[in-house]
This record gives sequence, C-alpha cells and structure tokens, in this order.
Amino acid sequence: MATGTRDRIIDAALALFAERGVAAVPVTAIEAAAGLAAGSGAFYRHFRNKTELVDALVDRELTRARDRVPPARDEADGNATEVLTTRLRGDLDFLRELGPLIHILVWERGRNPELVERLRSTVFEASIESGMAEVLSLAPTQAVQEDPEAAAQVMLSAMVGFFLAEEYYGRPAGPVSADRFARALAALLTSEP
Repeated sequence: MATGTRDRIIDAALALFAERGVAAVPVTAIEAAAGLAAGSGAFYRHFRNKTELVDALVDRELTRARDRVPPARDEADGNATEVLTTRLRGDLDFLRELGPLIHILVWERGRNPELVERLRSTVFEASIESGMAEVLSLAPTQAVQEDPEAAAQVMLSAMVGFFLAEEYYGRPAGPVSADRFARALAALLTSEP
C-alpha cells in the first residue's frame, strides 16, 4: 500500500472506480477514501481532474504489469507440464492482482476506447507473448508448434475465462480448482505428461 498522498489518492480511486466506474465517483469520495478532508481541494494539488488521475492510475498499474517477473523456471524442478503449470498458476494470481484494473476496464469499455486499447495491448498481448514463449521453449504439442498464435489465443481465452468465472461466482464456477485448471491447460499445451 502506498503512503504518499498522491499514491493514497490513486489507491483510493482504484478501489472506488473498480466498484462503481469512473463517472459515478465524485472527487470528494476519492478524497474521503484517501483519508483527506472531502471537499478540501487536496485532490487538485495532485491532479487537475479525474482524467489525469485515471491516466496516472493506469500508468502505474501498467508499469507494474510490465515489470512483473514471471516465476523463475527451474528445469530441475520438473517436466514441461509442471513448469508451465507453475507459470499458469502464477498468471492466474496476477490476474487477481489486476482485478481492480480489469473491473475499471469493464466499466469504461464503452466510454473510453483508448484506455481499453492500452490495457489490451499492454497486459494481454504481453501475457500472450511471454506465455507462448514459455510454452514454445518447453515441449509444445504439435498443434502449438503448427499455430502458436492460435494456441496463444486459446491459452489466453482459457485463463481469462477461468478468472472471470471465479470473479463472477466468487469461486471457481465448477468443481475444478485453480491448481487443477492450470495443470490441465499446461497438459493440453505441452507434450510431456
């Protein structure tokens, strides 16, 4: 959790925007949630308006996403399926960390297409690139080798679908845990059991 006033404002806005959407949150609510006197103008000492705040919030979260280091791969720890399972499980955890930003994306998708495109190109394309690079460096199935781009889309869709189902229901949609899901997806993508 950030401690500076600017960071506290961003943290408060992230939570409020994820819950209600940007348009529904007045500046006074952001100030109050950040521990500032509502209506004091403290917000405006750090941001000209909510648009500038949204930009700062997205920049901070995207920087965090770009700087995220995937779990270290240790060949001695197991076969390709085990290595990829660990990676996919970590990616699911990371999607949970990005949950508030994803909620904002859902709220803003019709109002702010530039924001949606920024998030898509930074978070999801980077995830596909690094995830598929990981698969291809292991023991990919023949289908993955033949069309890595389509395999990447399948992997991403499966991951996002599982994450969204968990978000919607508050738990996995069916009897399959995140660990079992990651293992099954890894097994489908790699040729080592």
